[in-house]
Amino acid sequence: MRKIITIIHYEYKMQFKRLATWSILLVATVFALLDNYPSSGNLSRLELLNEPAYFVYRTMSLNGFVLMFGLMFLLAERFPLDHKTGMKLLLMSYALQKRQYILGKLLGGFLYTFSILCIFLTLNTAVYFVAAPFPVPLPACTLPLVKAIIASAFPASLFVSLFSVALPGMIDIRLFYLFAAILFGVNAAYVGSANTAPFYMITSGDLIRFIWVNPKWSFHDTGSILANGAFLMGSGLIIGSLLFLSHRFWRSE
Repeated sequence: MRKIITIIHYEYKMQFKRLATWSILLVATVFALLDNYPSSGNLSRLELLNEPAYFVYRTMSLNGFVLMFGLMFLLAERFPLDHKTGMKLLLMSYALQKRQYILGKLLGGFLYTFSILCIFLTLNTAVYFVAAPFPVPLPACTLPLVKAIIASAFPASLFVSLFSVALPGMIDIRLFYLFAAILFGVNAAYVGSANTAPFYMITSGDLIRFIWVNPKWSFHDTGSILANGAFLMGSGLIIGSLLFLSHRFWRSE
């Protein structure tokens, strides 16, 4: 257990020390505030922006997706980078088991992704609470924020981190980028509607209906919500598990 925690700590610390991490977070935050800041222009453009729940919903579904896309590139190099720099050989020289190495990498990637997304959502919500030109009760901001973290950020972080860390450990990273481009491209092309969203949506699937639902469009499709959650969490765990079965990934077995 100590070795797994050591690798998690290493992954977490190394990613947070990277300038690219904070650059991606800064860019995503700037774009989110340009789009959703409660200015007079945005309030006129977005008639529901005076609702804190709608602000969190929009920030997570649209701008959170941009953040996750950026983090994907940083996560994808974790296993290949260990191989290029010789870190993997150094770790293998110790009494480290394959499962400990893989589990530490996967959990480190997940905690990193989830932490960055939580910082992003909290920072944007805090700005909205302070800058709104109308009184906003604190619970009106904190409740949708907590819902977003539990119902959307957690499963989305699990999927993106395991997908981005595990696949490049099993296939050529260029092929991974092709798969990722297709998946993220399909997600980006989705414009949303009152109907059920496709189950493969990462940040704009029907799980996000827990945060806010348009009062004009009632939504009661529990099956679609479950399908979105099953895809994000189930496929993420399956992809991560496949890495444990890859014989060419570790020393001769």
